[in-house]
Amino acid sequence: MRKSIKRTVFIRVAAALLSILLFSGVTTFNLLRVEDMQERNAQTVAVLNNAQSAETAHYRWALNLSNALYAGGQFPGTDDTQCVLGKWVYGEAGTDNADILRLRSEIQPLHKQLHQSVGEAQSLMATSPAQAQKYYQETIQSNLGTLVGKLDEVIKKATELTQESTDDILSFLFCSDAESLLFQVVLINMLP
Repeated sequence: MRKSIKRTVFIRVAAALLSILLFSGVTTFNLLRVEDMQERNAQTVAVLNNAQSAETAHYRWALNLSNALYAGGQFPGTDDTQCVLGKWVYGEAGTDNADILRLRSEIQPLHKQLHQSVGEAQSLMATSPAQAQKYYQETIQSNLGTLVGKLDEVIKKATELTQESTDDILSFLFCSDAESLLFQVVLINMLP
């Protein structure tokens, strides 16, 4: 049987429209996926940057405390909510990763204790500078080391997550191009 020209044209136009609609839907879906991946990547990078900044800030904090105890400088702050780390520990986590959330909850009491130790150091400094310096060396430095160790774990995990996220985006984009091309070839071959 012979197909009429109208029927053949109708089928081809319908197939072309269907392929355009399907391709548009797939493209929109893929763009939304890429946007979601980029957002997760940005959040992980923010956690990584906060952890690195917090680590640097607490080394400076310890240096300022050391200067106060050994050279008569000004004591650093005791409010554990106002520094970079405090804002992260008491604010938005910026991630839903279980490992980072666990570390964050472990960091909170260590961080609070570290900042509160300034008051103890000041009290000791008023009565016995040698005791204050000993407290700094034995207790505060140890607590700082533990805190920084936890921050290093956050940095390590956030770095891994950032790399995974970047790899996922790149993999998706390269696969997406190949899949789109394959999808187009399949649709074209479906045309009568």
